[in-house]
Amino acid sequence: MNLLFAALVAKTIVPTVELPETHADPCISFSEPEAHSGAIRLIRTSDLVGLADIGRSDPYESPSPFGISPDGKRIAFVVRRANAAENQYCQQLMVMPIGGGNAPRELDRGGALIRNDFELRKFVSIMAGSAKVITPRWSPDGRRIAFLKQEGKTSQVWLVHSEGDKPASRATDMPDNVDDFAWTESGEALVVATRPGIRIQAEAIAREARSGFLFDERFAPDKANFPIPIEPVTYAYNTVELVAGETRQSTPAEIAKLRPERPEGAPRNMRSFVNGAGGVAAWREPIHPSELLSPTGLTLKQADGRILKCEERCSGTKQLWWSVDGSSLYAIQKTGWGGSQTALVRWKLGAEAPRRIMITDDALVGCELAGKELICAREGALRPRRVVAINPDTGRERLIHDPNPAFGRIKLGANQRFKFRNSYGVESYADLVLPPLHRAGAKHPLVVVQYQSQGFLRGSTGNEFPIQLLAAKGFAVLSFDRPDFVPEAMAGKTELELGKANRADWIDRRNVHSSLEMAVEQAINSGTIDSTRMGITGFSDGTATTQWALINSSLFKVAALGTCCEDMWAFPIAAGPTFTQYGREIGYRFSSPASKIIGSHCRCCSMSTGLMFPSSSSLPTANMKGVSTSSNCTNIAARR
Repeated sequence: MNLLFAALVAKTIVPTVELPETHADPCISFSEPEAHSGAIRLIRTSDLVGLADIGRSDPYESPSPFGISPDGKRIAFVVRRANAAENQYCQQLMVMPIGGGNAPRELDRGGALIRNDFELRKFVSIMAGSAKVITPRWSPDGRRIAFLKQEGKTSQVWLVHSEGDKPASRATDMPDNVDDFAWTESGEALVVATRPGIRIQAEAIAREARSGFLFDERFAPDKANFPIPIEPVTYAYNTVELVAGETRQSTPAEIAKLRPERPEGAPRNMRSFVNGAGGVAAWREPIHPSELLSPTGLTLKQADGRILKCEERCSGTKQLWWSVDGSSLYAIQKTGWGGSQTALVRWKLGAEAPRRIMITDDALVGCELAGKELICAREGALRPRRVVAINPDTGRERLIHDPNPAFGRIKLGANQRFKFRNSYGVESYADLVLPPLHRAGAKHPLVVVQYQSQGFLRGSTGNEFPIQLLAAKGFAVLSFDRPDFVPEAMAGKTELELGKANRADWIDRRNVHSSLEMAVEQAINSGTIDSTRMGITGFSDGTATTQWALINSSLFKVAALGTCCEDMWAFPIAAGPTFTQYGREIGYRFSSPASKIIGSHCRCCSMSTGLMFPSSSSLPTANMKGVSTSSNCTNIAARR
């Protein structure tokens, strides 16, 4: 303990220096053609780091990253790539014909990465590690494109001519980040939405620092070393006149550009809606309104006011659009075993129920209707994201743009999907990826990555453990998708009720572990796994799954955690008073001397040893003989 204290004290007095910012263009390296581009090769670290993303990096529901021109002939989008050498992101605003045939043309590049933010319990704005989805928006006459860009401390709206004949220029100068924006009908002004309350609270916190902070409910040390705003904030709407350069408060009609009026008769708990022509409308609403995590069904309001509902059959619907002629409603749906598939459904006016047009194991990200086609980012288990156009009446698809053409020359490991129902009756699945040079009869050491397995098998949640890089080094990789909560917890009406149900007898951890054991068993039964050499990784919720597995099974020889750990002392200290209070309300006895061990089986509990994979150059080969775990074990136990 004395050594630890000395290290902490030394850290406060040892001089430190920050490296100067680089002024190199992070996009230049991506414009250079790959040498020997025709040769088939194995994957490299740079392939995954520099993967081109359009929209959010994970394959889940989000705003669309696609801006469709008013004439429906062109598409604008931002391509984002990480440049590890420069420690920056290459961000390019591109435009191209929707019909394809021509390569995208760059209109602008640069700017800092704009991170997404979200509400978390009392905290009104927590910065995510993921990028905010930037949706370019065309002016009504199609001559200009507006988009978000950050040069300096705040993200603002910038403008560029759609023909690319003039450089981009900043159009707004708000004191706060612009969260969203829209063109007015005249094309002479922009309506922008900001949250001044976040800045006002942050300024008050800065002044408070002069006299010291009280460690109260505003603190979450794992997120910040200063208080985080918790007072509710509202959006402010302002209209920026582009010619005069003046900013005024937006009118109700202008605000409606960003916050459309709810359809008449729609319930207050609806999740999203789209208004059609002639008084028709559609929306998503919970199938079980009293349940916090109820799946959403589809509701259609016809012109005569009649309400039609599609519930279980339409469970998991996401984005909604009306066809150009207003005769059909289209929807994307998460469906299939454990929600592992994506479907496209069509509900024709006059029909009593919708019809499924297509279903796929691929993920469709950020779809947007352009004329008679849906423009989507589509990715599969072994195929990175591509921009495609899908006919929503037939399901036929055509390629618009492949931003990652190099992957056509990379030999990836094949994958096999396992589907099963765990011991609690919950549908579960996982993907087994074998080394690209696998030969029949060979058995490989196994690495488990967690805890979502959809779309391109990149690195699961957090992308901390690169699946295909591990496979290229001779490991088999099991990409494990966390199952839904048990039915009793899914029926919870509030977050507190849900938490208590999951905490009771550690039912959620038992539920996840049951699925994990079954997934590993299926992998072993495939005949390709050396069951004496299996390791597990974990990030966020995956660390708790890993801890439980180490305590309650002898499956794994090694473990590597991206975050750590769930216990009765460090957990509440790191998460802060707000989470500590919530944890106690659902049944955790944080920091309580009366806590008792309920699961003392621990084969080896050292979390500091295991497999570490910082880069391809230092990746271990598929020989675990040199990897050991500590034999000096102390109990890491689940307590209550």
